[in-house]
Amino acid sequence: MVEVYFHVGLGKTGSKYLQFVFFPALKGIKYIHMTKYKKSKEIIKKAGDGKFLVSREFDRQFEKEIKWFSSDFPNAGAIMVLRRHDEWILSQYKRFIKNGHRFSFDEFFNLDNTGFFKIEHMLFFEKIKFLERHFTKKPLVLLYDELRSNPESFLDKIAAYTGTTYDKNRIKFSKKHASYNEKQLKFIYALSKHINLIPGDSKIKKYLFVYPIRYPVLYLSKYVPDRFVPKVDFMPEKKKLEEIREFFKEDWEKCVDYVKHSNEVLFPR
Repeated sequence: MVEVYFHVGLGKTGSKYLQFVFFPALKGIKYIHMTKYKKSKEIIKKAGDGKFLVSREFDRQFEKEIKWFSSDFPNAGAIMVLRRHDEWILSQYKRFIKNGHRFSFDEFFNLDNTGFFKIEHMLFFEKIKFLERHFTKKPLVLLYDELRSNPESFLDKIAAYTGTTYDKNRIKFSKKHASYNEKQLKFIYALSKHINLIPGDSKIKKYLFVYPIRYPVLYLSKYVPDRFVPKVDFMPEKKKLEEIREFFKEDWEKCVDYVKHSNEVLFPR
C-alpha cells in the first residue's frame, strides 16, 4: 500500500527550513527531496508500497503542478503554508531581485493586474479549494505566522498529519535562511544593470558564473559602509503594501477561518 503526502509550498513560507531541516528528520516516512521532484512519481511507483513525502514549493505554476501530481496520486495528503498577501508578495519580490531580475515593484505586481504576478496567483482560498478538488484527502493548511511564533506547534501538526515522529532535541526551531536586507539587494540590483545574473536553464552558467558572483556580493555587501551603498530605489512604498493587504483582506480572512476549522477536524482535542 502506498501512502503519499505532498508539500506544495507556497514559496517564501519557510519551505527551505522544512525541506532541509524538518522533513529529513521525520521518522516513519521516506522523504523525496525537492531536487528529485520531477522523478518523485517514478520513485514512488517503483517502490510499490510505503509512506512518502514529496516537497516542492509552487507559486505561479501551482495549478499546473497540482494537476500533474494528482493525476497519479489523487489520494495524497497535500500540505500548504500560507502567508499574508502583502508580506508574501514583498518577499517574492525580494527573491526575484536577489536572483538578478530588475523589475520595479509595479512591474512585478500591481492591482491593475498587469504585473508579472497576477491577482489570480494570490487568491489563496481558491488554491485551498483547488487542492480539495484534486485530492480526496483533506489538505493540511498552515499559517506562516505560526511557524514564526510557535514552531513546535507548527511542526507537530505536520507530524500528526503524516503519522510520523521526530526528535525535538535534534531540531533547530529557527529558519534556515534569513532574508537578505535592503542594502544587500541594492548591490545586486545595481550590479544586474551591467551583468546578466539570470542563469535561465543553463547549469553551467548558474554554477560557474552566476553563483560565484551573486553570493560573494550578497555576503560582502553586508559589511560595506552605508555611504558606498548604490543609490537605487526599487522597494515599494508602505502605502502600496497596505493597499494590497486591504484588497486581499477578505481572501485572507477566509484562509484563516479555514485553517482554524480544519485544524479542529484534523486534530480534535
